[in-house]
Amino acid sequence: MQIQYINEMLDIPELQIKQIVRISADEIHIEVTPIAQKQCCSICRSDEYVIRKGSNDIRSVRHTPAFGKKVYLLVPSIRLACNQCDVGFVWVYEFVGTKRQYSNLFRERAAEQAIGSTAAHSARMQQAPTSTIQQMHNDAVPLESERLSEQAWKQAKESKGLVLGVDDFAIKKGHTYNTGIHDLKGEMMLDLLPGRKLEDLRVYAKHHPVFLMLEPKAVVMDLAQAYHTWIRECFPRAIRIADRFHVHGYVIEALQEVRKTVQITLSPRARAVLKTHHRLLNPQAESLSAESKVKLNELLGYSPLLRNCWEWKEAFTAWYDYSPSAEVATVGFNRWCEQGEKIDHEAIKSALKTMRNWQEEIINYHRCRWTNATVEGRHNRIKAYQRRHYFTRNRDRYKSGILVECNRNRLS
Repeated sequence: MQIQYINEMLDIPELQIKQIVRISADEIHIEVTPIAQKQCCSICRSDEYVIRKGSNDIRSVRHTPAFGKKVYLLVPSIRLACNQCDVGFVWVYEFVGTKRQYSNLFRERAAEQAIGSTAAHSARMQQAPTSTIQQMHNDAVPLESERLSEQAWKQAKESKGLVLGVDDFAIKKGHTYNTGIHDLKGEMMLDLLPGRKLEDLRVYAKHHPVFLMLEPKAVVMDLAQAYHTWIRECFPRAIRIADRFHVHGYVIEALQEVRKTVQITLSPRARAVLKTHHRLLNPQAESLSAESKVKLNELLGYSPLLRNCWEWKEAFTAWYDYSPSAEVATVGFNRWCEQGEKIDHEAIKSALKTMRNWQEEIINYHRCRWTNATVEGRHNRIKAYQRRHYFTRNRDRYKSGILVECNRNRLS
C-alpha cells in the first residue's frame, strides 16, 4: 500500500509518514514528521522570526489500530525559538495533547466504546490498560454530557406542544431516589435531580430558572402528590396526566389481592395451579396465546368473584384503548367505577377510592395521549449503568454518565 493512503487511513493530515520502522505480530511503529516547517510563536502569534533549534527525544504516541495491529506514531519533539520575543518553545501537535501518550482520535474512540459498556470491555478491544480507558471515559463524559444537555434544553425551549415526563428511580430502594425530567416528544432526558420530596423539587426549580422558562402543553407523572403539587406551582396551565402504566398497576394490584383471597379457599391442587399461573391474569386477553387463553379460562372458573374482578380489569384496559374523547371517557369511567362498586372486596374498594381521587388526571390521558413508557425504558438503562459503575460516588460524574447513557441515541 502506498504511504499516502496509509496517511489518509490514519487520519493525520498534519503529518507525513517518513518510514515504517518496525512491524511485529501485533504492532506497527511508524516514523512521522510535521508537514509544516515551523509554527507560530505563542506570544507574537507570528512565524516570521521563528527558527528550528533541533529536536529532543522521539515521542511514541499510540494511535487508532490499523491492519488489525496496534499503531505507534514516532513523532519528533522539535525545539523552536522566536528571535523577536526571545523565547523558546516545543512543537505543538494537533492530533495529540501535550505530554499525552495516546492520540486524540484514540481517546475519542475508546471513550465512545466505553459508553454503554464497561471500561474493561473497551480496554480489551483497544488492548490498553483498563485504568487508562477509564480515565479517558471520565474525561470525555462531562464534555459530552454538557453538549447533549445544551442540545436537549434548546430543543425543549423551541418545541411547540412540549410534553414533559417526570418520574423517580431508586439509587437504594426504600432509601434514596433521584427524579428525572424528560422531553417525551424530543426523546431526550433533560435533567436529573436528587430526591423526590416536594422540598427537593422546589429547591431545584428555584435554582434552575431555565426549567421555569419551559412552556409544556402537558406533564406525565405517576400518582405521587408531590409531583402534581410541584407541576401545578411551576406550570399552572399544563395538563397533568396520570401515567397509564402506574394507574393500570393499581387495578392489577387489586386483582391480585382478590386472587390471593380466593386462592386460600381452594383445594390444594387448584390452589397450586392458580398460584403457578397467576401472572396470566395481568395482560390483556387479546395478547395471550391460544394455550394461555385455555389456562386463563380454567383459572377464572375457580371463582365467580375472580372472574368478575378480571372482567373489571379488562373493561379498564378497553376504556383506555377505545375512548375517542375526554367527554366519552368521563362517561365510560363512571360506568367502570359503578361496575367495580358491585364487587364486594376491600381491595377493589380501595382501588376505586384512589381512582375517584385522581379522576381528572386519569381522564386527561384522553386529552393528550402520552405515557412515560420511554421513561421506564431509560430507567432500565440507568439501572444497568449503576451496576456497571458500582454507583459512582462523584455526584457530578454520576449525573453526567446517566445523561449520556440516556441520550446516547442522539450521539453524533
